[in-house]
Order: sequence, then structure tokens, then C-alpha cells
Amino acid sequence: MTQRYGIRKTPEGSWDVIDVFTGLPVTEDGVPLIDMPVEEADELVELLNYRDRRQRGDG
Repeated sequence: MTQRYGIRKTPEGSWDVIDVFTGLPVTEDGVPLIDMPVEEADELVELLNYRDRRQRGDG
């Protein structure tokens, strides 16, 4: 199964959490998940993919 969320490095060297199906940055509670350290982005991707799997009944 393809995971819905991933990270993408910005030209400035920070990281954005993206929806891999749309290629767009993810927004949670009105906050875009952009310009963050790689560790923070990785943790958020794990959480978002876990939540997505649960919502689809795959996890």
C-alpha cells in the first residue's frame, strides 16, 4: 500500500510534509506543515500515515 504522506526538501534546506497524491503541502488545523527540521517532518509523517491507515481500516 502506498503511504499517503511523505517529506520533501525545500531549496532552503528545510522540509515540508506533503500529500504524495497531490504533491501539495499538508495543512493541519489551518497550519501548513512546512519549513521544519527533518526529524520533526519524519515524526509527523509517521503519525499522519498511521492515522490515515486507521481511517481506511488498514491498521
